[in-house]
Amino acid sequence: MIRKAFSLIVLTALLPTMGCEDEIDHNALKAEEERYFNLYMNANYQDKSPLTSGLYFIEEKEGSGLSPDTGNFVLINYLAYTIPDETVVDTYTEKWAREYNLYNSGVLYGPYKYKHGSEAEGMKEGLSRMKEGGIARLIFKSDLGYGANGLGNIGKYASLMYDIELVKVIRDVEQWELDKINTFLAEHPNAFPIHDDETDVTMYYIPGVAGDSTHVKDGEIVEIFYTGSLLDGRVFDSNIGQKSGFRVTMGEEEVIRGWEIGLKWFRYGGTGQLLIPHQLGYGERGSFAGNTAKTSIPPYETLLFEIEVSKTSVDE
Repeated sequence: MIRKAFSLIVLTALLPTMGCEDEIDHNALKAEEERYFNLYMNANYQDKSPLTSGLYFIEEKEGSGLSPDTGNFVLINYLAYTIPDETVVDTYTEKWAREYNLYNSGVLYGPYKYKHGSEAEGMKEGLSRMKEGGIARLIFKSDLGYGANGLGNIGKYASLMYDIELVKVIRDVEQWELDKINTFLAEHPNAFPIHDDETDVTMYYIPGVAGDSTHVKDGEIVEIFYTGSLLDGRVFDSNIGQKSGFRVTMGEEEVIRGWEIGLKWFRYGGTGQLLIPHQLGYGERGSFAGNTAKTSIPPYETLLFEIEVSKTSVDE
């Protein structure tokens, strides 16, 4: 996880294909989607009318906070389904992921943080109508979703339904992170600032056990035991309890810049914390779980690492 480095899994059995791409009858697929969508809506939401776009926006709880503008970051909780089968296909809530056999140990569960305006049109329009604290159901056909192309495991002409809670609207994502850093620093007055001249960014070292008299140096191979978390306490990675630590050759840019800089403040056998702003971590994009499009580290996210430099670390 410390190395450099909205997918929905949709079942498409109801949408027939006809062999290779050249043989696909798009009109037939679209007509099939339309028929199933209308049957579903007539059976379940006969009293509801779509917006001009075709989106069904069903508000279950009106919020009282901010509404997101395009370009704002948001935090949301959601459950996504395909229709008409109502199969749950995606979520960032761990309880639901486990319940519906969607759990992935590499995914960071909890409110999903992303840039509003980058999602499918149906979700974008629906979320724009919500306020913080609000809950709504969004139902839309593939022309407001992923259309004839699909996306990853999303099939062609897949109709989707979302249950969404808008937790937070973030007008200025960098200031929001800076505010969290300042809150942390107020609670940890022993945090020592480390300024990186190359990026003009300051990170922080919080000392623990001092260790021996030898500091980590470039060219050495160090063995690290660590736990990485966000400032809200969510753990995204840890190797605590493993027999061997994570080995890093210092100065080879094998890890995020915050580690390259911060580990040199540790002595062998020492412990401490590194508070790493996003510019020295995973940046504006964040990181993703394996070969998925699901978040393991959100964009613009400050990271906190609990670190022990093993006494058995060696120069090889």
